[in-house]
Amino acid sequence: MDKIEINSNKFNNYIKAATIELHNYKSEESYKAIIKALIENPNAPEPHNLLGIWNELKGNYDLARKHYRAAYALDPTYKPASGNLERVCTIFASKRIPFDFGKETL
Repeated sequence: MDKIEINSNKFNNYIKAATIELHNYKSEESYKAIIKALIENPNAPEPHNLLGIWNELKGNYDLARKHYRAAYALDPTYKPASGNLERVCTIFASKRIPFDFGKETL
């Protein structure tokens, strides 16, 4: 049990760090934290959602869509991925729907 708890704590710390770095437009640091979270838990939707945001901020909309879809496929109830996917797939929606980083709010 301790190992799972430690891993979960590491995962949450990586997600929080990635979210903070994305908010601060620190591209390299956010990417590293996202990848660490993905390695820690490859079946979680959160890292894919954040990778979608990261790619969208970089103008890589196709990769952003792929990561939002991956997050949705891993957990169809994970609302941030649905909202972000809707924004990136809808014409002119980026002006109406803000990024949804998930449960981590600053």
